[in-house]
Amino acid sequence: MYFVSTEALSGNELTIGELKRQSHSIGVGLVNQGVTKGDKIAFSGENSIQHAVCRFAVKLLGLTFMPLSPTFEKYEVEQEVRSAGANVIISSGDDCHKFGSVLENNINNVKLVVIIDGKSETHVTYDQLLAESRGQTLQQIPYFPVDPSTDMLFLIHTSGSTGRPKCAMIPHRVFINGTDELPLMFRFRGIEGLEDTVSAMCYPCGHVTGTILIPMMILNGIRLVLFGKFDEQLLLKSIAKYGINALPAFPSFGRTLVAGDLLQKYDISSLKAVSIGGAAFPETPARALIQRGIQIKEVYAMTEYVWVTNGSDYNDEYIPGNTGTVAPGCQLKVVDLTTGESLGPGRDGEICIRGNKLFAGYLDNETANLEAFDKDGWYRTGDIGRYDSRERLFIVDRLKEVVRIGIDNHYINISPVEIEQFLLTHPSIAE
Repeated sequence: MYFVSTEALSGNELTIGELKRQSHSIGVGLVNQGVTKGDKIAFSGENSIQHAVCRFAVKLLGLTFMPLSPTFEKYEVEQEVRSAGANVIISSGDDCHKFGSVLENNINNVKLVVIIDGKSETHVTYDQLLAESRGQTLQQIPYFPVDPSTDMLFLIHTSGSTGRPKCAMIPHRVFINGTDELPLMFRFRGIEGLEDTVSAMCYPCGHVTGTILIPMMILNGIRLVLFGKFDEQLLLKSIAKYGINALPAFPSFGRTLVAGDLLQKYDISSLKAVSIGGAAFPETPARALIQRGIQIKEVYAMTEYVWVTNGSDYNDEYIPGNTGTVAPGCQLKVVDLTTGESLGPGRDGEICIRGNKLFAGYLDNETANLEAFDKDGWYRTGDIGRYDSRERLFIVDRLKEVVRIGIDNHYINISPVEIEQFLLTHPSIAE
């Protein structure tokens, strides 16, 4: 029996057949509850099997999914629901209270609330939808007509690293192209193919990585071990128990894997690769992992472009900051910060991109769109980087974080990231 998803904490498992049956049943149930073309579905809750099923149900229906971080407070939930225009809510029981003001003030005329775990006296539950629609299938896929280029699959608010969070519109075409190209990024030494990959998923559903990678990885035959909340001991225990061999990770995971008493308790020898996105991986733990035969793969990605590079190649010698070559379908240039002129290898400048996995712009934010795109459709990432003679991309810093310091009669750019990376080489500094 082939399991596509396992919950690390509970041990609950989901087969590919059950995923298909439940996704169709939930989809039929949502239609029976009045969900229709154009509805936007907000989701709040920790990673779970129900979360994965709901993600597929929304995709089968051809609707729009808006993830919310399970760490959000009430005001953040209200802000993002209002911003995106979500009018259907799928929530865990623990998070349902966060939608209190949304429902009380009738924001967006919310038509349906579904509780994915436990019971509810006031709202429809996941189990109720399953029971009422068990055995039924959607008559066509997608159920509602979809234009892959203009209809949105995801509405994801940015992290706000460059200012106030904005709502990025990600059309169905991005998901289709990304799913097709995922095998190029998930190539690891010691893992024969995607069907042999067992990957942890610690990124929360409210993060772009968790939102997009969970369905992409399942569709490519990767078995996922889902973590509702990150727990260091549970991660190490799960690596040993389920034979996890690939770990998409936050940079802070590094020291968890190389130091501490828990490593003496659990056998994590199955782990073959750690992939990093969002920030640089500290060099000291990276080299310690490499000495133990674990590949470090740094990938350049963002909310606005699912992934720009395929990640550092496993045949390459480890070089800190190397994110690999540009992914298929993506165009990239590095431009001078002052003149906008395209720069050659080895020169730092702003990274600009366009291609088949680029988002469609920021929802209802003309000012942000004018700032983000030039007249030729290039997206200004706000990241500073350079590429080498082999066209491998290195990320240097965020444009808005660079500090200009005057020395004598000229200015130099000082990167906080470079300072941070240097500080992380000290054994007494964890993060």
